[in-house]
Amino acid sequence: MTKPKPRELSDTHRRGIRTTLVLLDETLCHIEQWAKGREMHSVLYGERNRLTPAQKASIIREIEEMRKMLDELRQTLGLECGVTDGAREIWAMSWGFWEHLEELHGKHLRRYGEPPEWLSRYLDPKADELIEHLQRIAAIAGGNEKAGA
Repeated sequence: MTKPKPRELSDTHRRGIRTTLVLLDETLCHIEQWAKGREMHSVLYGERNRLTPAQKASIIREIEEMRKMLDELRQTLGLECGVTDGAREIWAMSWGFWEHLEELHGKHLRRYGEPPEWLSRYLDPKADELIEHLQRIAAIAGGNEKAGA
């Protein structure tokens, strides 16, 4: 094996490598949640975790080995550890999702064929209200004190 020479890496190489490895590490965090028994239930969204205890343990072991490798890569290549801020993530998700809710308006539903006359009258205000809630969540996460009142 060739001895690593991290000083020879350009910032561009380092950023590209780091980006890929951060995405992998984030993915491992999500997989780990499933391996630790994650199973969420809500109104329209549900999860079923059918992993056996043996599968969960095996996945956790694989993740631990991968994290050792990631830590070695981080140290050897001088990669910085980033931290995601929960409030910033909530703000971004809230603002990013409202466009999807816009698709519930009757004018957009026409792409699937003419909707029943009552549907737009019923769904448009509901979509608007859901968008308003998301905007308030974004404002709260963004530190707008008045938004939470």
